[in-house]
Amino acid sequence: MLAVPAACIHNPPNVDGKPSAPTSPSTFWQPPRSAITRDSIPRVDIPADVAQRVAHLTLPDVVDIALTNNPQTRQSYAQARAAGATIGAAYGHYLPQVTLSGTAAREGSSSSGSAPLTGGTSTGTGGSTGSTGGSSGGTGTVIKGGGYHSLFEPSASVSWLLFDFEESSSIEVARQTAFSASFTHNSTIQGVVLAVEQAYFSYNSAKAVRDGDLQSVREDSTNLAAAQARHDAGVATISDVLIAKTTLSQAELTYETDEGTVQTTRGGLAVAMGFPATVPYDIAPEPPNVPVQGITESVDSLVEMAVQSRPDLASFRAQAREAAANVGVVKGQGLPSLFASGSASRAIFDTPSLDGNSYSAQVGVSIPLFQGFTNAYNVLQARELANASAANVEFQRDAVVYQVFTSYYNLKTATSRVRSADDLLSSAQESHDVEIGKYKQGVGSILDLLTAEAALASARSQQASARWTWYSSLAQLSHDVGILGLHGETRIHLAGDSTTTQPSR
Repeated sequence: MLAVPAACIHNPPNVDGKPSAPTSPSTFWQPPRSAITRDSIPRVDIPADVAQRVAHLTLPDVVDIALTNNPQTRQSYAQARAAGATIGAAYGHYLPQVTLSGTAAREGSSSSGSAPLTGGTSTGTGGSTGSTGGSSGGTGTVIKGGGYHSLFEPSASVSWLLFDFEESSSIEVARQTAFSASFTHNSTIQGVVLAVEQAYFSYNSAKAVRDGDLQSVREDSTNLAAAQARHDAGVATISDVLIAKTTLSQAELTYETDEGTVQTTRGGLAVAMGFPATVPYDIAPEPPNVPVQGITESVDSLVEMAVQSRPDLASFRAQAREAAANVGVVKGQGLPSLFASGSASRAIFDTPSLDGNSYSAQVGVSIPLFQGFTNAYNVLQARELANASAANVEFQRDAVVYQVFTSYYNLKTATSRVRSADDLLSSAQESHDVEIGKYKQGVGSILDLLTAEAALASARSQQASARWTWYSSLAQLSHDVGILGLHGETRIHLAGDSTTTQPSR
């Protein structure tokens, strides 16, 4: 008997005439039209005060744009506000709950006589209850005789939870939930600021490396011209010219690769600002060779600061307090509660003599005597979850300490690398100048010159990279300590600076 209906069943079911899942492991799923969501690249809204200098943005500009446009900050903001609303909901649970309602009906019978009609209505006329929760009573009015009657009955009811053992714990759970979400928003802002700063520094580093390699291309062109001149004068072989040409081609290839890296890092900075990678913009040139200073604070002081300042760690602490408060909520579910309620209604017929009022009032107490050990196990579960949340705080604190420790020594290493890179560049430049002078005078070899040129190009690249790595390391340490400001500023003290130090603007 079931053969015919079963033959009509599709597995998986069809949606808009197409299967709702792939028909085989080796085929593409062909989605129905209702499954396809149209999307497009959003329109870029650049603030009016920034639009005029969109080709020369500074670091504060890109940070401000990122905080305005990045969807992560909008998401965490909305989540924090939603969590804050739970506080009002928790308080509202312990306020009177008032309900208004009304019904309308047409009822009666075509029979006659003095007996009550089937489907007739009886209404109370003055019954009341005692304070211990009795039901309403009094005389009733019946509909007599045949015919139909119209009825409208408005009513109002109120209930009020006067006391239970959950109240303070429920409100505390809501408060800590809101605190956790707001701390998470602060952490999200710091994460966005760090991401856009690091993207900004990476873009600057890529441009500095590219510019250095462009200078190497020009120097290799000069070397090729010198080799060609010596060959034309008969004091150098054709191999010098060929080696110089090969070196120039390699330098040009490196430069072209650098140009591609500049474009990709530029796109990465655009995305960090909340823009599509294709948006037309650029940043203002940073001052060259800004002095790099060493950190004066100890790692222990920064660790202590991080334990107090990290917003994500504060969020985990709030979650632990929320879990601890939830134990009281669960316990309260197995304890007595006191409540009051009341209602009033009026039956209004098309025959006024049938009208009547009814009302009731109750005060009661609810005492859970036995729930099959459900509440006991729920309390046990809540306690263990609170213990797990407390342990997670300890784990996250240890992770923060390690992050600060790592970032601290990364910054110290970056500081040393800048100084070493400066020395390397200086010595490589002197060596290159000596070799090119010797070659032009006919007492040096092309191989010595090109070796010095390669060392100089490498030194330029390392020096450019080291400086921007230092800025990035400073931003990372500021973030890990939890003191990275809304505009990228930091309170970390550096040598020779007794005030707030921040990357160059």
